[in-house]
Amino acid sequence: MDKEKVSNIQLGFMMYLMIGGTSILVVPSFTAMYAKQDMWISPIIGSVLGFFCVLLAWIMDRFYPGETIIQHLNSVFGKVFGRVLGAMILFFQIDAIGLITREYAEFIVQAFLSQTPLIVIIGCIVATSSFAVRSGVEVIGRFAIIFGPIFFLFVAAIFLFLLPEYHFSNILPVLGLGVLPSVKGSLEPSVWFMEFLFITSFFPSVRKGDNGLKGGMFAVMMMMLTMVITNFTCLFLFGDRTANLTFPFLSASRYINISDFFSHVEAIVMALWILGGFVQISMWYYSLVLGMAQWFKIQDYRSLVFPLGLLISVFSIWVAKNFQQMLHYFPTGGTGSSIICLVLIPLLLVLVAWIRRKAASR
Repeated sequence: MDKEKVSNIQLGFMMYLMIGGTSILVVPSFTAMYAKQDMWISPIIGSVLGFFCVLLAWIMDRFYPGETIIQHLNSVFGKVFGRVLGAMILFFQIDAIGLITREYAEFIVQAFLSQTPLIVIIGCIVATSSFAVRSGVEVIGRFAIIFGPIFFLFVAAIFLFLLPEYHFSNILPVLGLGVLPSVKGSLEPSVWFMEFLFITSFFPSVRKGDNGLKGGMFAVMMMMLTMVITNFTCLFLFGDRTANLTFPFLSASRYINISDFFSHVEAIVMALWILGGFVQISMWYYSLVLGMAQWFKIQDYRSLVFPLGLLISVFSIWVAKNFQQMLHYFPTGGTGSSIICLVLIPLLLVLVAWIRRKAASR
C-alpha cells in the first residue's frame, strides 16, 4: 500500500465514480417522488452532507495521518471498542457493495439482457473487479482519470441532445410547495453523498504535496452537478411521470433522435454505465478488502481479494428477493444505517480524538 500512490485529480475522479454510477440510475425517481418539480434542488441540499463527510475524513487524517477509518477507530477507542465499531463499518460496506452489485446486475438484466441469469452477470462483474483490486489503487486511479471526464461528458451530452424534446414549463412553479418537499427529496441523494466518507481508505495513497481535501471536494461538486443535470433531464422530459419510472435517465436516453441519423444510443449508454460500474465496484471492493486486512492485522490485503469477492457475490443475492424489494430498502433501512455508520460514528470519532488531543496538550 505504501508504494501505491495516486494524484489529487485521480483521487477526485475515483471518488466521483465510486458514488456516481448508481446515483444516476435511481435517484431521479426517488427525488421526484417527494420534491415534484423541485427535484433539481434536492441534490444541492443533499450535497451538504457530502462536503461534511469529506471534511470529517480530512480532519481524521490530520489527527492520525496515513491511517484509514478502521485504524482511526482502534487508535481513538482502543482495541476492543474500536474493533467493534470497525466491524460495524465493515459489515455496512459488505452490505452496500452487495446492493451496488445487485443494482447493476438488475439494471443490465431488465434493460438489455433479459434472458441472462442474474448470477452470471454478478459473477462477471465481481471477477473483473477482483483483478483490478489485486492490481492496486494506482491501476484504478489511472482508469478513473481517463473514464471520469468521459462519464460526466456523457451525462451532459444526453442533456444537450434532448433539448428539442424538453417542456421547460415542467419546472414551474419553483418552490411552489415550499422548501420541505425538496428537503424530503434530498434524503435519498444524501445517502450517496454520505458515502464520500470512504475517501479515508484512499487518503494514505495520495502523493506527498497533493491535497486530498481538494480532491474530495472536487468529487462532491462533480457529483452534485451530475445529479442536478440528470434530474433536470428527467424533469423537463417526463415531468411528474419521473417518479413512476424505474430507470428514468435510461428512458430519457431512448428519446435521442437527431435528424433520424443519431438515435438508439442505449447500447452506448449501457457500455458507459458498465464501465462506470466497474470503477464503482472496484473502489468499494478495494476499500472493503483493505479495511478487512487492517481489522484482521494481515500485512498484504491481496490474499483476501478472491474470498471476499465470493462473499460479495453471495451478499448481492441475499440482499433482496427482487428488485422492487431492493428499491424499497433504499429510502427506509438504507438511510438509517448510512447515517449511523457514515455520519454519527465518524463524528463521534472526531470529537473524542479532539478531546483527547486537548487533554494531552494541557
